[in-house]
Amino acid sequence: MYLFLVRHFNDIDHITPIAWKMKTDGYPVAVYCMNPRYDIANDYRLEFMKSEGAVVDYLHTAYRQGDPFYKFLQRLMNKSFGSQASVRAHNRRRAGISSKVFEQLDRIAGKLAYKLMRKMYYHTGWARSILEQTAAKIVCFDYVMPRLYVVDAFLKAAKEMSVPTLSLPHGIQLYTNEVTKPKSSDARRFTKFNRFDYIIAPNQLRKEILIQSGVAGEKIAVLGSARYCSEWLEQNKKIVPKVMRNNDSSSGKLKVVLMSSKPQCSMDVVRMINTFGILADLEEIEACIKPHTRTGGNKDIFDDIQLPNVSHVLTAELCEWADVMLVVGSSVITEALMRGKPVLYLKYLHANTTLPEEMGACWIIHNEVELKDALLSLDTDKTQVPYEEKNIAKFISEIVHGGAAGSDVLDDYEKFIVGCASNTQPGSGRGGELNSDVRR
Repeated sequence: MYLFLVRHFNDIDHITPIAWKMKTDGYPVAVYCMNPRYDIANDYRLEFMKSEGAVVDYLHTAYRQGDPFYKFLQRLMNKSFGSQASVRAHNRRRAGISSKVFEQLDRIAGKLAYKLMRKMYYHTGWARSILEQTAAKIVCFDYVMPRLYVVDAFLKAAKEMSVPTLSLPHGIQLYTNEVTKPKSSDARRFTKFNRFDYIIAPNQLRKEILIQSGVAGEKIAVLGSARYCSEWLEQNKKIVPKVMRNNDSSSGKLKVVLMSSKPQCSMDVVRMINTFGILADLEEIEACIKPHTRTGGNKDIFDDIQLPNVSHVLTAELCEWADVMLVVGSSVITEALMRGKPVLYLKYLHANTTLPEEMGACWIIHNEVELKDALLSLDTDKTQVPYEEKNIAKFISEIVHGGAAGSDVLDDYEKFIVGCASNTQPGSGRGGELNSDVRR
């Protein structure tokens, strides 16, 4: 069995295409969620994988233990985190002043239960038994810190059993400056990546950053982006749930979506909020905003803003609906460009530098006046943009194909994973130098 251990929306977004490709080609695939708080039942990608015949479940429910205290802790955790639909429905029906208190108590109880389960049950022996029961050929994670969830237990068990471990991208490296957020450091990256046997980087920039952090370059392969390759974009378009109204019933105005970046990534929050007001005041456009899925504790920034918050709408549908995409550091610029949508890069909203601006693959906006002028210009003619198709092609080649234009991205991922699992990919054993035919 090829095991994929996931935890959040973003890593599922980037890992599902790989698991789907392998399942389609007849490989036994299991996708297990390590995060008991994540609602897998309402994730359309995981439901799609299940419909394709893949095993999809929570780790903590797929491999239960018979201990009565374990069962008690699991029930407590499920109730707290809303892993069961009936519990979620019950919680939504709660009303009154005490509802927030109950919610907070539930959260505390769930966290305590999970911590106890990790300490008492989710140890190396438990992980080893799962690897044995599934006859695991390889264990694939995203770019996750080993100390989180049950990653450490699986890394130890896999090492004992000589089962390869692989770290897969959960995004795309677009920032070209060294420091983009407070936690970004060489030491942290080394701690995150060094214990994995193999690492796949979407582009050369990500590989260079990892090598600079001390990670051995010999175990890093550059294979592009599974999430944004054309094969998955077409498949995803077929399965993504649609909630927005059809273009036929639109107001006729220029449809604009602002894809926010994480505020902690050197964002100018004050100017960003002012930009919301500018977009809301432009009568010629119909604008909305989607906060970054990892906005975290900064979600209050988007309270009481003048623009519709479409955080409930999936990015793929927004890219299809929009006439124009506004981005800062979001990798959604990739899908927008591949769909031929004009992209305005709001450079004035952060202190970072990015690949698309350096490659001239977007309309660089330096201030609010330029933003207004650009939108009014596009309202007149959506085809007139100040960047060239050849620059878009270079960007897509680098970001989607890892620098190898026209490559079959999902096929490359599959071959690499199967090669690692069968010990035919490495040139000198697990963790050794990669074969010369692997893109570097």
